Amino acid sequence: MRCLVRKPARANSLPAVAEVIQGDVLRRETLAPALLDVNCAYYLVHSMTEGESGFAQRDRAAAHNFAAEAHAAGVRRVIYLGGMGSGLMSEHLKSRQDTGNILRAFGPPVVEFRAGIIVGAGSASFEIIRSLAEKLPVMVCPRWVTTRVQPIAVAEVLEYLVSRSAAPPSRPTAA
Repeated sequence: MRCLVRKPARANSLPAVAEVIQGDVLRRETLAPALLDVNCAYYLVHSMTEGESGFAQRDRAAAHNFAAEAHAAGVRRVIYLGGMGSGLMSEHLKSRQDTGNILRAFGPPVVEFRAGIIVGAGSASFEIIRSLAEKLPVMVCPRWVTTRVQPIAVAEVLEYLVSRSAAPPSRPTAA
């Protein structure tokens, strides 16, 4: 198992069996060592961080770099965890959809999972909800809070992701 990280010091919680490779999906030249001799790669990258603008452009550039380099390295499958959404979407969800489209257009075959809120200790959604509940006894919520979503446990997401790594490629089906 190999893991691409920007900051290796932050990867100390990875299992000892993981080979940590320093790189950055925004710098294509750093990706080749991580993708060497890889059959299946997981794309779990998102460029949105608190207070930053331009994340959608960074998401598109990162996805293109990764897809092109994965294709060049002979990766046989990419598994991508994106976000749910259709119709009128936020810039965040549109960016998740664009990322999947770019991975499919420029790289190896892609298995895309789409999830709403992933809930589990340590997940961003869980930590935000926990922090709000601890600090605010009452809160006036913005309109987007009323959007219905289907949460999923982080353990279930991991099960789905792992199950597709060795499965034979699925054939496209007609809608």
